[in-house]
Amino acid sequence: MVSVGIIGLGSYVPPHEMSNEDWMEFVDTSDEWITTKTGMKKRRIASPDVCTSDLAVEACKQALKNANLLPKDIDLLILATSSPDVPLSSTAGIIQDKLGCVNCAAFDINAVCAGWVHALDIGSRFVGTSGYENVLVVGSEIYSRILNWKDRATCVLFGDGAGAAVLSKVKSGDGILGSWLMSDGSGSSVIEIPSGGVRTPFNSDNFEEGQQYFHMDGRAVWDFAIEAFPQAVTNALSKVGKTIDEVDLIIPHQANINIIKKGMEKLGLDMEKTFTNLHKYGNTAGASVPIAMHEAMDKGLIKEGSLVVTAAFGGGLAWGANVIQF
Repeated sequence: MVSVGIIGLGSYVPPHEMSNEDWMEFVDTSDEWITTKTGMKKRRIASPDVCTSDLAVEACKQALKNANLLPKDIDLLILATSSPDVPLSSTAGIIQDKLGCVNCAAFDINAVCAGWVHALDIGSRFVGTSGYENVLVVGSEIYSRILNWKDRATCVLFGDGAGAAVLSKVKSGDGILGSWLMSDGSGSSVIEIPSGGVRTPFNSDNFEEGQQYFHMDGRAVWDFAIEAFPQAVTNALSKVGKTIDEVDLIIPHQANINIIKKGMEKLGLDMEKTFTNLHKYGNTAGASVPIAMHEAMDKGLIKEGSLVVTAAFGGGLAWGANVIQF
């Protein structure tokens, strides 16, 4: 089999920063409560004239530059998002046009916060097959537009951003060694936007004000995530014949510092074995893992020879992990 790896990384967050104290102007909350419950201090918010595709384009430009490739060199573009520019057509197609990737196919996937981990696995399976040499995998989200800014249980948790990776052939034995993905549709209502689809269209008889926004059962998410995170890591490693002791770094979905701490405890690992940046950006949903990976690499935490596991969990319910040898 062809060895497929990441040859370029990029990320982008909007310049406007919103602190915990800023949220006190909108909802009854405090810096102490948000920090204790989530570990978050700040997050980035996109300006009204910026779309999910715009953030993705900036992250993709960085990834392409890092890979020494041009937009015309990309054969496939996969976008992981749960906050698309429009319900249809594909936001990936919009990104393709804005980037100038004139020689590629493009499509979206939606596994919510686990989206990029799923997209990375999908993209890796294309590379090396007929017609696919370079695949661009991007996660991009603008959750600030789909949140109810009066719901203090959810609005303070999320930020906007994008992260991207270019996949191509790498040295035999390196690259994405394998992935483990899972879904449980019986939990689809745990994280959802209740209206806007064909089940309950906006302004239909069944529509109620507020259903157009992001909804989450916080307790159910906690119970799910603290099991799903370590399960995904363990199963992905087992699938590729690696052990937890061989792992140099785990990059988890940046949902909540307490979920990450609990998951690392269940894995029997110290927090030094993971990388977090949610204190700066909040939960950027499907963009959080590639943003964190890009930062970890810039900080020298990922080097040649590093064995890295990316893991994510979110709506769907969906969860999974990738094992990557750099």
